[in-house]
Amino acid sequence: MHIIVIFYNIGGYHAARLSAANIACEQKGWHLTALQVTDNTQERPWGSIEHEITFPLKSLLPIETTPPTLDRSPWSDVAASLIPACLNALQPDILAIPGWGFPVSRAALFWSKRHRVPAILMSESKWDDEKRWWWKEQIKSWLYVRNYTAALVGGQLHCDYLLKLGFPQERIFMGYNAVNNDYFALGAEAARKNPVAARQRQPKIPKRPYFLVVTRLIQRKNVFRLVEAFAAYRQQIGEENAWDLVICGSGEAETSIRILIIEKRLNACVHLPGFISYQAIPDWYGLAHAFVHPALQEPWGLVVNEACAAGLPILCSRTVGACDELVRQGHNGLLFDPTSKENMTDTLLAMHQLSSDARIKMGQFSQIIVANYSPQHFAEGLLKASEAALMIKSK
Repeated sequence: MHIIVIFYNIGGYHAARLSAANIACEQKGWHLTALQVTDNTQERPWGSIEHEITFPLKSLLPIETTPPTLDRSPWSDVAASLIPACLNALQPDILAIPGWGFPVSRAALFWSKRHRVPAILMSESKWDDEKRWWWKEQIKSWLYVRNYTAALVGGQLHCDYLLKLGFPQERIFMGYNAVNNDYFALGAEAARKNPVAARQRQPKIPKRPYFLVVTRLIQRKNVFRLVEAFAAYRQQIGEENAWDLVICGSGEAETSIRILIIEKRLNACVHLPGFISYQAIPDWYGLAHAFVHPALQEPWGLVVNEACAAGLPILCSRTVGACDELVRQGHNGLLFDPTSKENMTDTLLAMHQLSSDARIKMGQFSQIIVANYSPQHFAEGLLKASEAALMIKSK
């Protein structure tokens, strides 16, 4: 039995999921191949993860052997055009496909239908990600969603959305959104045990306590409003007592954020170290006092998994998909309205005012919660979806 799992680009958390799935497949005598559009991308520069690729991997548009002028974006028609020949050569028995909106996803779905190969939908979309129009939802359901045989989703909100689109509940399985929990837990703990060594490895980590944000600097991530809320927090708590704010990431909104930091006179306490690689980020998690995810829209938000695994208390926008599964109000974190600067400010203040012991207990509870969202759970969900798909095909 040959399963092909398609992703746009394999990053650290994809590799963790696929490694676990590969082991699970081998135990059943099955074979797994990962297929990615490109092995390099400017949008998400993961850093080197070669040592984490423990499974067969094929790239549609590898950097070394294809012209740099080719479109390698998620919307690449070039990549989509290569799907039929690639799948004809690989001869999968089951296809796991991310979503339905990308040309590559649609090409793979149409190939599966034409060759009567069961297709598993991997989805983290939820109803409130954007404004929905009933007629568009109907078309989406008829053309794409109902042509999948089974589905693997992140959580209940994603399951609920598929149900709205007419997908049978008994064919939906959980486990899609997972990271390598052990990697972040062990890396963060090492940084806490030896902060001097962590700062030697990462000299830009501030020496003061800090809130940590790990995100792309684009409008929907809502970092601009968070900086405004942080400025108000500093005024209320007092500059001497206030924590710093570290925003790891890059993107088109960086210039406007830097201008705001200057206008608010926050240069000394808001840090923009840029993109931090997968290899380095555990040190930043380990020395943080709390993690903040302020996004206006976020289907899931795997950085919340990472921060939970690293043992941090979580401050999270209510519209982030992961918050419904990974954040328990008052137990391992605090939720806020991302459209309200005042509510965000109050949440920063509330976290600051907790005792160190209370924050540590919150972080420990974060690790307990995220233990149910591991690469092994992804592997289990993928195999359950595959078995259900094969059973349906055999009828």
